[in-house]
Amino acid sequence: MSKEIDDLILELVDNGGGARSDDDDDGIDEYGPDLYKDEEDRRRLLALPEVERERILSERSEERQRNLERLEVRKLLNDGRREDTTRRSTRAKGSGTSRALNELTRRREEKHKSRSKRGRRSPTPERKRTRYSDESAGEASEIEEDDEYYAETKAKKRTPTLEEMQSIVLRRYQLEKWLYAPYFDRTVTDAYVRIYIGDDSKTRSSVYRLCKVIDIVDWHKTYKISESTTCKKALLLKHGSAERAFTMDIVSNHSLSQQEYTRFINTLEAEHVTLPDIEEVEHKAKDIEKAATYVLSDKEVSEMIKRKQEVAGRTINASMEQAVLLSKLEHARSMQDDQMAQEIQRELDLLKEVVDSDKPRQTRNELPRVATEQSTQQVKVEREREREAQRHRNDMQQRMKRLKDMKDGIAPMVHYLPLYRKVAEELGVSF
Repeated sequence: MSKEIDDLILELVDNGGGARSDDDDDGIDEYGPDLYKDEEDRRRLLALPEVERERILSERSEERQRNLERLEVRKLLNDGRREDTTRRSTRAKGSGTSRALNELTRRREEKHKSRSKRGRRSPTPERKRTRYSDESAGEASEIEEDDEYYAETKAKKRTPTLEEMQSIVLRRYQLEKWLYAPYFDRTVTDAYVRIYIGDDSKTRSSVYRLCKVIDIVDWHKTYKISESTTCKKALLLKHGSAERAFTMDIVSNHSLSQQEYTRFINTLEAEHVTLPDIEEVEHKAKDIEKAATYVLSDKEVSEMIKRKQEVAGRTINASMEQAVLLSKLEHARSMQDDQMAQEIQRELDLLKEVVDSDKPRQTRNELPRVATEQSTQQVKVEREREREAQRHRNDMQQRMKRLKDMKDGIAPMVHYLPLYRKVAEELGVSF
């Protein structure tokens, strides 16, 4: 029975309960300090992509740690057997086994505490453990639970795939749409964007970089994100360990490519910057989803319009404001919210009054300019008419001169007489 308990303990150390042979302990020395077997193994791994190579080295590190734990537990169990031989007591044997389990538990708890301190978030409070008894059933259950916890934590901390990362990469049209919304800062911060940094000198193709949004900052002057949106904010972006503010007009509207994502991951690893994990991606994806489905209140719409006017330094295009309000009105009617629909309609009526009140002032300002333009155009027309009349007179005089030359030189033919008379009449001379 004692031997069976020892075997069970050793299986639990293997983090999954699979049977292991004593020869597996040689794996501790199978790899060098840098986790490579030999030079050939090093060359093979260095030829692999960075992400794949790091995964293999991580697995080797975990394997080495498991083997070390197994040796430690086996040493403790052997000490227990020697006590059993000396004292001839099952109680002593139980003490040795219990001590081995206690030592294993202590080591795992220390590892758990260390990982919790290094992580940015502690998923759960430290679990309390009861003192191990001589019976191994409860002890095995506790260790298996601990293994499941580590497996779950590792899954949450894995690096996201390209498809998963796409869900938190914002496009320029989204930034433009949410720019003056109340949720803009909290939604965009900690998301990612794809920015244009220039053209490749060889291929002449556009080059983009994936960056994390660290903060929203003020820009030193106003600029246009698009033809209809003026802005005075910028994004503080981080790529690797470098940080810099960029305007939003260079943010891409297209998806992230695998090549760009791989380069981003390699840069983080090379500069020893923490990689994004799947838990972070899922959290930010929920923020973006909330922003996409957020319904603005009337007060928020008014504040957005006011902020746009302040940044632009002039009245915002009325058609844009009207489009926002009409969208709200349509939503209110679809929800059969008559009160909201009435309030939005009042805002639309107010907007119409403001636009109508601006028209007389605009007309007064336009009159002098229009009058000047009309006067200038009239002068141009009259001058062109004078030039045309002068060209016509010159042409007729030339024709008359040719006819007179013909008359002086030879007797005109009878059938030319009507033509001569017509030309003379147009010139107002006698023939």
